[in-house]
Amino acid sequence: MPWTPRTAAHRDPEQWRRRGLLPPADVDALVHARLGWLPVDDPAYADFFIDPSTSVRSG
Repeated sequence: MPWTPRTAAHRDPEQWRRRGLLPPADVDALVHARLGWLPVDDPAYADFFIDPSTSVRSG
C-alpha cells in the first residue's frame, strides 16, 4: 500500500532529511533495490537478510 502524505512537510524530502530520516520514496527505492528480484508482496524484516546470490526456494 503506498504511503499518502498528509501535509506539505510530509511531501518535502528535505524535511525528512533535516530530521535524519529518509523520505518514503528513498525507502521504497531501497526496498525495491534489495528485494525487487524476489517475489515478495509484503516484505518482512527477514527478507532483508537473504543473500541475493543464492537461489530462492519455492514453497
